[in-house]
Amino acid sequence: MNHTRSILGPLGLSTFVVVAICIPYLGTLPLWQEEPRRALIAETMLQTGDFVVPRYKEDIYLAKPPLYNWVVIGVTTLLGEMNEFSLRFGSVLCLVLLIFSMLSIHKNWLSKKGLYFLALALALSPEFISKATLAEIDMCFALLVNLSLWLWFANDRQRVKGIRLWLVPAIIVGLAFLTKREPAFVFYYVGIGAYLLYKRRISELFQPAHLICASITLIVVGVWLWQIWIAVGSDALLLSSVDEVVHRSLVGSFQTTLFHMLSYPFEVCLAIFPFCLLFGTLLHAKTRAEVIRSYNDIFVFAVIVVLSNFLVYWFIPASAVRYFLPMMPSMLVICAILFEIAPGIAPRWIQNISLGICFFSLLLAIALNLFLHKDILGFGVSPPKVLPAPMPIILAMGAVMAAVMSLWLNAKSQHLLMAACCAIFVYRIIFFDILLPRKVEKFEQESDVVTFVEQIYQTIPEEGLPVSADRSIPHELWWYLEFGDISLAPSNYVITEKQPDATFLKLAEMNFEGRKIFLLKKD
Repeated sequence: MNHTRSILGPLGLSTFVVVAICIPYLGTLPLWQEEPRRALIAETMLQTGDFVVPRYKEDIYLAKPPLYNWVVIGVTTLLGEMNEFSLRFGSVLCLVLLIFSMLSIHKNWLSKKGLYFLALALALSPEFISKATLAEIDMCFALLVNLSLWLWFANDRQRVKGIRLWLVPAIIVGLAFLTKREPAFVFYYVGIGAYLLYKRRISELFQPAHLICASITLIVVGVWLWQIWIAVGSDALLLSSVDEVVHRSLVGSFQTTLFHMLSYPFEVCLAIFPFCLLFGTLLHAKTRAEVIRSYNDIFVFAVIVVLSNFLVYWFIPASAVRYFLPMMPSMLVICAILFEIAPGIAPRWIQNISLGICFFSLLLAIALNLFLHKDILGFGVSPPKVLPAPMPIILAMGAVMAAVMSLWLNAKSQHLLMAACCAIFVYRIIFFDILLPRKVEKFEQESDVVTFVEQIYQTIPEEGLPVSADRSIPHELWWYLEFGDISLAPSNYVITEKQPDATFLKLAEMNFEGRKIFLLKKD
């Protein structure tokens, strides 16, 4: 099908949805997991003026190139401060840009209904919401990988040939490498290579036009690698490449590999739940036939790109679901196509799915209200407060009303998209009302870095800074201490995990996720 639709409606609605479910309380939780590492590298770039060679804890950091750190620096500079909110806002922005780019590319193929589905599915899929609210590289990488793949396909479908076909995707995949290294090439060449093999055009990969553009990709990558080679030498660079490509792929026993192969398909589908339920309509022969008739090349390209890359990660036991995030937009393109076709051919399937989602949402909304009032009902203490006093009740009752309305509409006709949106909104309200307060409480109990940092500044005189630290010290401590106030260099004051002996005086200690961290002073 060929449609040329305005994307303003779906883009505006999905942007509003992203703002509503991602922006609130973006700065509530302290930085955690890999977030402090990204923040520290970006902060070091700003302080040193070296924006090419990443440095972490005073060492050159080879695992990830610097492009995402440039995004962090750009966003935090615009917002005026580098804090939890501004650091995470870059990922929200990347999600909006991903929605915009996918709508711009697919507006010539999908109908208005399909565009709304694609936009809302990208905005509401659980894995996208999760990664868009973290100061991590995943959303930026997914944006660049999808641009490289779908721009190539859009050009190819318009019969663009030669360098014009390959040039822009080649530059973008080079930028994707500067975000997450080798996986950029895997997604790009496995996807396009498998598609060209299916089309019996694999020889195009060896034609001069592609080879010239591939050399441009290597130039983009090579400029950064050359700077790293100057900084650390060839041995360290080669060792990091082997570690990224080989060691991660070979981790795991037979049992863990088997368990991963059994569970990974379900984990990937849950990452885009409930939109993935549309895959079930492919079991309907008439639906499959109509999809192939109406969306042959688009459907085939999306399926081949997803399946070929899935096989790569399916056999690697250490592959987390987030590693497959760049392929989830293509999975949702398949869902959007099915959403356009299936209701007119297999309405019973869609209606049953919609009703199931609505009942599930209603049960979640009722459970939310019971939990928020369990102290009144005699079931225990209410969760800790993060929202202003009337807001939890308003949101919880609103969730019930939305679920009931969605159930009423779906009992009359097919409103699968409305049912899916309702389910995710109910879950997100549960996150704001219950899960987020519990996370805040857990941070305060198990890893209260902020309090420990306050103790450090209250205990150590200004002339005693910077405090010395072991390399194993959590990077959260490095982030929450002022730049330059913690160092690997020897000092009279030490932060360490080692139990103090007679030569040290213990000044303070903290519990960090089951680990004891001590602030010591040399006697």
